[in-house]
Amino acid sequence: MMKPVFKLMSLATHPVDRMDGGRGEKLKFINTTLGTHNVDVHLNRLAPGGAPGKVHHHTKADNVYIVKRGEGTLTVEGETYLVHEDDVIFIPAGMKHSLSNLGNTMFEIFEIYAPAGEHFDFVLDE
Repeated sequence: MMKPVFKLMSLATHPVDRMDGGRGEKLKFINTTLGTHNVDVHLNRLAPGGAPGKVHHHTKADNVYIVKRGEGTLTVEGETYLVHEDDVIFIPAGMKHSLSNLGNTMFEIFEIYAPAGEHFDFVLDE
């Protein structure tokens, strides 16, 4: 297993990965590529009019969302909430959830998972 390494990153210059279906883009910051298996941190930029998020859960990983910009809809265990800038959301492991941008501007949200690495899974519930 790789030893974790220190790294200083910038939102402005970080590489971007495209999401499937024109949903938006993802900036991956802290994950197994840095040698950590304890936490995963990334920024999702969900495009207006992009594909809705799929209902899923994580068996062992707790999930934290921090909304940086815009607003979207978060569905947790069948209940839907409007979330917007400065909201902080905690979703315990095992809870079914999905996140979508239904607005007309970019929706940016930091996602944090712990534990991560080999303990992280994405189980579709649709």
